[in-house]
Amino acid sequence: MNYFWIYDLPLTLSFTLVVGSITLFSIAGIFIMKPFVSKWWAGHDNNDQIAFYLSAIGVFYGITLGLLAAGVWENFEDAEEKVLMESSAINALYRDVTAFPEPEREILQKQLAHHLDYIIHVAWPLHNKGIAKTDGTQILTAFHETLYSFEPKTKREEIVMAEALRQFNKISELRRLRLSSVKQGMPGIVWAMILVGAAITIAICWLFNIPSLRMHLILNSLIGIAVGSLVYLVLMLDYPFRGVLSVSPEPYQEILDHLVK
Repeated sequence: MNYFWIYDLPLTLSFTLVVGSITLFSIAGIFIMKPFVSKWWAGHDNNDQIAFYLSAIGVFYGITLGLLAAGVWENFEDAEEKVLMESSAINALYRDVTAFPEPEREILQKQLAHHLDYIIHVAWPLHNKGIAKTDGTQILTAFHETLYSFEPKTKREEIVMAEALRQFNKISELRRLRLSSVKQGMPGIVWAMILVGAAITIAICWLFNIPSLRMHLILNSLIGIAVGSLVYLVLMLDYPFRGVLSVSPEPYQEILDHLVK
C-alpha cells in the first residue's frame, strides 16, 4: 500500500489524520466490545489481570517503538549531516577554483553555481517525491572535464589543482550518499509490526470493565493519542527528504547567496 501521499499534506492535517484515526479506532472499539465484556466478566473483576498483561505488552511495544523512533531520528540527522558536508565541500571547491587563472576560473565558478542552482530548484523537489535519479551527474561531469583540461604551469597551480580534485572527489562521494538517503526508509514488514503492536495494545484496553463509560472513553482517547503521536513521529522522520519535516536545502542556498552571487 502506498502511503507516500501523506507527506504532501500540511503538517497539521497529516497529524490530525494519523493521530485522529488511531484515537478513533481506540474509542470505537469500546462501543463494539463493551456489551461482550459486560457479559464475559459478569460478577468477576478481571481488571487487575488485564492491567498486568497491558503493562507487559505496553512495555515491550513502547520500548520497541521508542527504539524505532530513535533509529529514524538518527537516520534523519545522518541525512542532514551528509547535506551539510556536501555543501561545505562545494564551498571549499568554489574557493579553490578562485585561485585558477582566467578563463578557467570563471567557467568553473559558473558550473559550480549551476550545480548549486540545480540541487536547490530541480533535484530537491524530486527528492521530496522520493526520486533520487537526477541530471546532476551531467553537470558534475562537465565540471570534471573542464577541471581536467586545465594544465598547471607553476608549482602553486599544481597544488591548487590537486586540492580542487580532492574536493571534487569528496563532493561526488557525498552526492552519492545523499542520493542513497532519498529512498531510505523502513521496510513494509516493520510498519506492519508497528501497526499490529498498536492495535493489540489498544485492543487490550477495550477489555477493561469500567462502569463509567465517560472515564473509559477518556482513558482510551489518551492512549490513542499517545500511541498515534509516536507512530506519527516515526512516519514523518522515516524518509528524511519527504514531507514538511524533511531535510532542508538551506545549506546550498546559503552558499549560492553569499558566496557565488
